[in-house]
This record gives sequence, C-alpha cells and structure tokens, in this order.
Amino acid sequence: MYRRVFLLLSLIFLIPALVMSQVIEPNKSRSGSIYSGIGFGNPANLNSSHTNGMGLSGVATPSSFAPSLSNPAHWALSELTQAQLTMGMTNYDATDAFSSATNSQFAFDNFQFVFPILRNQLGASISFSPVTRSDFARIEQESFQIIGSADPVDYASSSIGSGGVNRFEFGLGYRVNSNLTLGYAVSAHVMSITEEITTSFSDNQFQRGGQPSVITDEITGAGLGNRFGVFTRFSGLFGSRDRVELAATANLPVSINGDRSLRTFRIVNTQPRRVSLNDGLPSREGTVKLPLEINTGLTYYLNPYHNFSAEFQYQNWEDAEFSYNLTEQGYYKDRTKVGVGYQYHPFLNQQASGFFSNFRYSLGATYDNGFLSISDQDIETVMFHAGLTIPSQRSRSSIDLSFNYGVRGTESESLVKENIWGFKLSLNLAEFMFLRQRFQ
Repeated sequence: MYRRVFLLLSLIFLIPALVMSQVIEPNKSRSGSIYSGIGFGNPANLNSSHTNGMGLSGVATPSSFAPSLSNPAHWALSELTQAQLTMGMTNYDATDAFSSATNSQFAFDNFQFVFPILRNQLGASISFSPVTRSDFARIEQESFQIIGSADPVDYASSSIGSGGVNRFEFGLGYRVNSNLTLGYAVSAHVMSITEEITTSFSDNQFQRGGQPSVITDEITGAGLGNRFGVFTRFSGLFGSRDRVELAATANLPVSINGDRSLRTFRIVNTQPRRVSLNDGLPSREGTVKLPLEINTGLTYYLNPYHNFSAEFQYQNWEDAEFSYNLTEQGYYKDRTKVGVGYQYHPFLNQQASGFFSNFRYSLGATYDNGFLSISDQDIETVMFHAGLTIPSQRSRSSIDLSFNYGVRGTESESLVKENIWGFKLSLNLAEFMFLRQRFQ
C-alpha cells in the first residue's frame, strides 16, 4: 500500500517537470539535433513504451502491460487503470565539412493516464506529449571590412534554442465488437519556442556599452487538434494460435495563431532595461500549421510468444506553414517513415525457466526520408533499435528499456551529418489507484 502511494505521489510531482521540460530557458549543455532549429522543430517520434524497442509507434500493437499512446482505439481494450511516464537521453555527434560537435539532450517524453469506464469496452486517456522539439545550439563566425580601416572586424553569433509544440490530449476508445474498436481524441496544442541570439564583435564600437548584443526571440500560441483511430484483429488465419492486427490513425492539421516577441537589454539612464523590439509591428503575429499525419500498421502474432510488426507513416509537410520564416518553410517536404520489428515474449510461457525467460525482447529498424530538403538534399534518417521489458511478477506493471543508434543527414552541400544514439526508460503502472473489482 505504501509503495503504491509513493509511486502515485512521485508521478504527481514529476508532471510539472515534464511540462516544463520543453519551455525552460535554453542552455548550452542541453541541445539536440541541429536540424530542430529550422521552423518550429523536428517532429517527435511518439511511440508507445512497449514498442520503443522496435522503433515503432505501436499503432497496431496494443499491450496489456502498458498504455498505448499511438492509437486512441486501443483505449477501448483497457481492463486496468494504467499510468505511464517516459524519459530518455539522446546524444548527437554532428560533423560537417569544417568541424564537429557533440550535443546531449535529456527530456521527459510523455505522461499518460488510461482508465476503463466499461472494462474492455469503453476506455479513456489523458496525456501530455511533445509533437515537435526545437532544442539546438549553433555558432556562426564572419567578418566585414570597414571603409578606411586596414583590419577587418570579426563577429560571432551564437543561437541557443529550446521548446517546441506540446500536446495535452483527452480521448475515448470504444469497442464495437470482438474484432473492431474505434477511438477519438481532442487536444490542445501549445507552442513555446525560445531562441537566444548573442552577437559579439572584435571592435567594441559595435557593441552597446562594450557588451555583446543579446536578443531573445520567443514564439507562443495554441490551437486545437483532432485524432482518430481504428483497430481490428482476426484470429486463426493460418493456424490455431496465430492472430493478425491491423490499425490506422489520422491526425488532422492543426493551425496555431502565433505571437512573436523580440526583446533585448538597452542602457536607459545608465541602467540596463529589457525593451521590446517589435511591439505593434505586423511581424509579431504569424501562423504555424502542423501537417496532416496518417499512420498505419500491421502486427502478426505467430503465437503468444512471437510477433512481427510493420508500419508506414505519412506526414503532409508540404502543406505545413511557418510564416515567421518563409525561407525555412520552403525547406519542408512530405515525410514518410517505414519500419519493421520483432518481439519475443518468453515471460508469457508458464513452462519456460531460467533468468532470461523473465523478460520481453524487441528488435527493429526504421527509415525516415525526412521532412526537410535543403540544397536538393533530403535529410534522411536510418535507425536501429533494441529493447527489453521487465514485467512485474505480481501485477500488470512493467518497466521498458529501449536503445537506438542511427545516422541523420549528410555532409554534402555543406550540410550536417549526425550520428545519433540514445536510450529511453518507461515506467508503466497498472491499477495503482484502484483495487481490482471482483464483479463488474
């Protein structure tokens, strides 16, 4: 009893940290992909915790040991009250034709709470998750010549960004019959993107008060989103113990009316004061539009211990908008992502023995053609994934560990190539708030 109360309180106190993880002030030790600095950030790959080890969203792979974030239709299959918290660390080794850099990013990924209204027929979900991430750090160095001066003036501009678009979602899943479930979710998409630009000159006459110029660029806004899901399953197609599961989701486009604030410090009456640079200007208001997303998947269970999954995701980024920078908006291109994975569940076999039979194992690979095309180069990503699930011996709770390694981008055309590796940890709790009912 005390352990359950402790876990519940831990989740409650971690939620504010989760919400703030994408809106805190940027700093150099916390940065992600350099490509997340374009537009309103990189799309976040939101996978259900039990399919992270395959690199798949899990749109067609529900689990009784973890809530599903990928498909609203899965919530209809909930039998127990469940909660999930996911966090992870990702390392980016970036190189171009001239230099290299290493960035590391720790983030709380998502929180979800799923509870049955009518057990195994009608379920509800409340969740928080990122939709895009914009966490980056970059430095540009140039020089210019002053008329009448023999020496050029060197200057350096560093940009540090953080934030993105986050989603607060509530939805329902309904089981129509034994083979078909449907789901719908409505969400508030909250955008908060901050970039701090610091410019310093080798000649102090170009710096106010002899100090580097610092400008804070912040874009905020909100919009409503809608998500639909369908899930089907069929048994006994090729054998007495096999099963096929098919599913699809659709995330409709989301329009956000943005407000842009440019602020800096200036000396007023010998005192530094924060002043706004764009009050009343038309450039303060803008539009950010998230694209339509279609995600489909198929999972084949050879028997209760082996399953194979394949997924296809499409995002209509050519229809996305970022009116604050039309040049960056012009880099957008339609994105497709495909992946395959395999899972082995020896812990479900009551006859299995040995230490390694107490877990679930996952493997997978994904290919993403990217949502950006710069200098006619698609920013592609290839990733390999592995995972381990530790199920509880006494309940439906579990811990999911996943690892990934991959490559993004290219060094051609003065672009950046990133070697990416990271891990995620998910805590899945089942029926920690309510006692099991004997009758329903």
